Amino acid sequence: APNLGPDYQSAFDAIFPDLAKKYDVALYPFFLDGVAGQPGMQLEDGLHPSARGVDQMVERILPAVEKVIAAVPGDS
Repeated sequence: APNLGPDYQSAFDAIFPDLAKKYDVALYPFFLDGVAGQPGMQLEDGLHPSARGVDQMVERILPAVEKVIAAVPGDS
């Protein structure tokens, strides 16, 4: 939302962290972190991740996913 001005962008950027905090849920702010705009990490269309890009995405998000799974009560 940068094209709508800095005040709007600040308010918009706060929406998801605020909701995650309010509802006590995990937030992964940018799924394509380390992939978007990186050579070799996207397909020729420039939008979708390549196999290397997907590997990078999984590597980055896995610790957050493992943390959420570990917090789920088990049946033991």
